[in-house]
Amino acid sequence: MRVFGYALSQLHISPAWDRYKAWADYVGDLGVVYMPLGYSAIGHLLNYWMGIEKMMFAAYDWAHTMHGVVEQINAALLRNLDVLPESPAEVIFMGDNFSSDIQPPHFFAEWSQEFYSEAIRRAHAAGKYVAVHIDGRLGGLLKAFAEIDLDCADAVTPAPMGDLTPSECRDEAGPDMILSGGVPPNLWLPDVSDEEFKQSMVAWLDTAKRSPRLIANAGDQVPPGAVEHRIELSRDLVDKCGKYLAVAKSSVSNKSWRLPSSVA
Repeated sequence: MRVFGYALSQLHISPAWDRYKAWADYVGDLGVVYMPLGYSAIGHLLNYWMGIEKMMFAAYDWAHTMHGVVEQINAALLRNLDVLPESPAEVIFMGDNFSSDIQPPHFFAEWSQEFYSEAIRRAHAAGKYVAVHIDGRLGGLLKAFAEIDLDCADAVTPAPMGDLTPSECRDEAGPDMILSGGVPPNLWLPDVSDEEFKQSMVAWLDTAKRSPRLIANAGDQVPPGAVEHRIELSRDLVDKCGKYLAVAKSSVSNKSWRLPSSVA
């Protein structure tokens, strides 16, 4: 484990802004291209190197060693954030494929909160926004990230696949965090009716009555085998049900994130 910590502590990011520019030019005004930083130390251990079970045993059995390794790796990741002021990207994309059944709030507070809080602070100091990928269970985590000033929760998946309703997502996130997500993956499939799909999308859009800081899209992803016309249907529902957003903007803080015309 100490060898692993030393190896990843030598991580160095070499900027390739031309690659980002190529994507941004291709997308144009249709969307915002995120610049990914990758996993935190815990994300590396959970997703690349150990898996959930071994990571949890190690966190309990080797707590002192694990804390040292995690801090060593995260310090290297934070050093690499020094390139941010030079980056043409507006939004830095982070996250460990968060799910609150794997990283519940108390685990996040012990192992990752300090890293994400500092990363968000540095990104903001460089004039950037931060989106974190939370594509699993949401209870407790949206609130935890709201408390450290996260700009956007990405891939938010409400019930029935997630554990919170759209309204409960806004309850946890508060009025200032952008919620990017919406229709759960199973509702794009042909065994679900168009009416159920519409109800899910409208429930997501309705949260904008409380805060317009919302991006309406798939909750994490549009799955293989999806009913293709529902992509157009979702666009039409945003056009129809999102018209009140301009009025609602006066009810929230002045914090802003320029969004393209294709999102709510």
